Amino acid sequence: MTPHRAIAARRAIAAFAAVPALLATGACGGSASPAEAPRISPPPAAGSAGERTGAVWTSGLNTDGQLGRPGPAPDPGLAPADGGERLGRVQGVAGGGRHSLAILGGGEVVAWGAGDRGQLGDGTTRDRRVPVPVRAPDGEPGRLDDAVAVSADNDFSMALRRDGTVVTWGEGSSGQRGTGKRTAPRVPTTVKAPDGRVPLTGITAIAADGHTELALHRDGRVFAWGANDYGNVGDGTREDRSLPVPVRDLDGSGPLTGVTRIAVAGQHGLALLRDGKVASWGRNDLGQLGGGDRRDRLTPALVSGVRGKGDLSGVAAIAAAEKHNYALRTDGTVVAWGNNTAGQLGDGTLELRTSPSVVAGRGADDEKLRDVAQVFAGEAYGAVILADGTVLTWGAGGSGQLGSGKRAPRSRPGPVAAAGGTSLGKALSVGAGERHLIVLVSP
Repeated sequence: MTPHRAIAARRAIAAFAAVPALLATGACGGSASPAEAPRISPPPAAGSAGERTGAVWTSGLNTDGQLGRPGPAPDPGLAPADGGERLGRVQGVAGGGRHSLAILGGGEVVAWGAGDRGQLGDGTTRDRRVPVPVRAPDGEPGRLDDAVAVSADNDFSMALRRDGTVVTWGEGSSGQRGTGKRTAPRVPTTVKAPDGRVPLTGITAIAADGHTELALHRDGRVFAWGANDYGNVGDGTREDRSLPVPVRDLDGSGPLTGVTRIAVAGQHGLALLRDGKVASWGRNDLGQLGGGDRRDRLTPALVSGVRGKGDLSGVAAIAAAEKHNYALRTDGTVVAWGNNTAGQLGDGTLELRTSPSVVAGRGADDEKLRDVAQVFAGEAYGAVILADGTVLTWGAGGSGQLGSGKRAPRSRPGPVAAAGGTSLGKALSVGAGERHLIVLVSP
């Protein structure tokens, strides 16, 4: 292992030793060359609860109340969610298909938006335009609390609790609730261990696809459950799993180990390894596995390097969306691969990429976006937070999900705009919903 990779590995291990991870922008390289740029520490995982609290701003589609404010949201710029005190002390956020989640100070989880599949976890199937508390799991009295991370996609939600257990609510027909059954109770349920007898424990990170779900164990293994049509569970089969099973290793002989980050979306999964490389598995119809081809994989394989040269390395964080992915590198730059019909790869083109391409800078002559502290992926768009707290977005924008003040796509990063000309402030985190954007802003 090279000295740089050894440093990245030690930092990655340290970042996952404590739950919850702390939200921090971190120091990134400025105009220095990649060889001279300071190496950033791994940022907090999307949806993690940080020490600092902030207010929620939203933009994009609002058909089901997912923006947390009344009306159709005619202005495509970001505006505060109308939650009053209920959204004034938020530690983490996540966006689903048509709903949103937030962790309040103290670990209480609230939800708003579409509720027809029970994805709000309030025991009903009603839509909510303002936040409502998620109920305690398994029929226990009270509210879901002590959460350190949330994740959502499609009509599904999940939360990681401080004790290392995982709670799910919403759709369940593919076994994605992780209880051993293909049912969807209206109240949240606790994910069970592979034997189906006791709760799954020792979890440090979660990632929701809405059909297939992932959980990272403190020993570096990845557990997956739910739909498996394309090998998205990563266990070498195409059998749906209603209980967690280990994702297989790169050679398929045993469980994948040494994982520090996970991401899942659109029938494929990603895992960041301790050496800074990235493994992928599942569906690959548009090159979203990043291996230079378009063949599905039932077990993980390494993502290729930029333009297919070698293996991708020096990665600090990953993000997955429906048909494309991002990797934040330790020099503060970002690479992307997969579908690109709306410019969601951010490289200034609309060309599909089966291996990683570098996300471009804001200016026409900027070859690389730099100083990135966090990266997030929506259905056909992307977002980053820079080291100074600035939010940039790119990709599909027809529903206002870029928060740019316009309903138009863009193929390279650009600024967001606050509705009414108000100041947005510095961002702490982002929740990238299907067609809506959630930004957690420092007060």
